[in-house]
Amino acid sequence: MWCSELHVARRGVIMALLLWLVFIFNIPTAYCDIRQAYMKQTTGQECQTLQIGESWSSGSALECYRECAVRFPDSCQSIVYTTDNQSCTPGSAAFRPLENVDTSIPVTGSNGMIFYKQQPIPPCNTNGSFSLYDVCGTTACLYLSSSVADYHEAVSICSGMNSRMFFGNTLARFSVFWEISLKYLKDQTWIGLNDLDDEDTYVWENGEPLSDQMAQWVFRPGYPNGYTGSNDEDCAEARHRTWPGIYGLNDAICWYEKLYMCEPFDAYVAK
Repeated sequence: MWCSELHVARRGVIMALLLWLVFIFNIPTAYCDIRQAYMKQTTGQECQTLQIGESWSSGSALECYRECAVRFPDSCQSIVYTTDNQSCTPGSAAFRPLENVDTSIPVTGSNGMIFYKQQPIPPCNTNGSFSLYDVCGTTACLYLSSSVADYHEAVSICSGMNSRMFFGNTLARFSVFWEISLKYLKDQTWIGLNDLDDEDTYVWENGEPLSDQMAQWVFRPGYPNGYTGSNDEDCAEARHRTWPGIYGLNDAICWYEKLYMCEPFDAYVAK
């Protein structure tokens, strides 16, 4: 009898804790599960973010996030908390450290810890050719090619799978592309980005123009170099094999054959 009462008491404590998490994280009860209440902690060596507002002082990381959610209800996706001075800094969706992004926090080697939210997981039929890949809380449903194709063929192959070539129109999505292509494909890899329609105006595969800021962040310094002639370099690629250890995209001739990634149309939700 005593054990039964203890079990009930423990269940009551757990339920109270879950309700407390619902209140603290402002999570709708209908969607209250452990994934949505969860924030992962790591260092700037693993994941970083972009600051979205001024820093303030908080007594704990939990208090820091709670205040971040109040001040930035639509954009607070991470926090950087430094225990030494109790500094709390609000951040965007987290991403792997990207060499060209010199405004990211926490700085590698600093005392600040980043706490980031798991972004919504897209629908994905993992019984087929697609699998889920997660980088710093952003998950993508991807098909990784095992054979090469030129850019147009890759677009066509993806389309035949009710998908399109994966594009990295945010730092979080681009870090997924860079991490997965570097870790799994380990070779030249197309990304869904080209200036085929208008020279020097790069457009992602979803039709969104590449901003000047994103261009600085995703291309290797000095690129795209805009080579034109009988074989224009109009399509973007990662050159993991021929540029080992070098970060940033290159503009390449579109009929060259490379590996690629596909993402189902319904697995991408614009933000």
